[in-house]
Amino acid sequence: MLSLPFSKCVGISSMFARGFSTSSLARNAVAASRPSPKEFAVKDPKVLAKRAQRKKTKHKQPPQSHPLYMEVPQAMKFLRAAEVGQPAKKTTIAVQLMVIPEKGSTPLQGKIFFPKPIKDNKVLVFTLDDNTRAEINKLDNTIVVGGSGLIEQIQLGELDIGKFNQSYATPEMVPMLRPIARALGPKGLMPTAKRGTVSESVVQLLEENFGAFNFKQKGNLLSIPVGRCDFSDEEIIRNLQAASDAVYACQPPGTKKPNLIGQCYISSTLGPAMVIDFKN
Repeated sequence: MLSLPFSKCVGISSMFARGFSTSSLARNAVAASRPSPKEFAVKDPKVLAKRAQRKKTKHKQPPQSHPLYMEVPQAMKFLRAAEVGQPAKKTTIAVQLMVIPEKGSTPLQGKIFFPKPIKDNKVLVFTLDDNTRAEINKLDNTIVVGGSGLIEQIQLGELDIGKFNQSYATPEMVPMLRPIARALGPKGLMPTAKRGTVSESVVQLLEENFGAFNFKQKGNLLSIPVGRCDFSDEEIIRNLQAASDAVYACQPPGTKKPNLIGQCYISSTLGPAMVIDFKN
């Protein structure tokens, strides 16, 4: 077998190293010379206006003209088929709406009272007032209400707060909630005045919000759960109607050019997305 002198081997290896190093530098130089995606972005106001108009025109079309349009009962057949074998609680049916905002408009937000609740409503109320506690117990005896004792239960892990989805408090309780803020906060259960969950009239808050689903537009999308696969078609349709009424009623008052609510897609956790008529 032929063998090369050590000096030649070193020379060849260094040549390969230089070649590799040079090619790496060349690739880096080419990459650096490429324009960034921002440079490709269209900045011409006329072009952007045309795009926006095309988008509006597309979403003004009746849903029946979309190739993926289906009546709700037909869409539910596909969604239920996709969720076969899954636990009912994990087969959430949701709608996603495209919202085309007008200049200066505010994001859509509001609350929905579903005829068929998607999950059991579990509420925490923090108050020291005995009369308030009595009124709340009359309103609904499933509401967990208390003061310092309730806070201590949460601190000690004796109460599973993961099963709750709403929380309210009277003003004097707010400073007392700081020790459990890290437990309540990540679950969206920390009462705050900004969110409208702290009030002297906490009973009135409960009457106005008990069982409500709060929705809020994020970007150009509005996503709302409307049921599960074990709901009947009629229950899904009634929940869709409640969601539609709430969404179209939450346009900012006095708006001359309301947000355009475009195409609506319905889908499930594992299922496909189909277009439905959300307004009617």
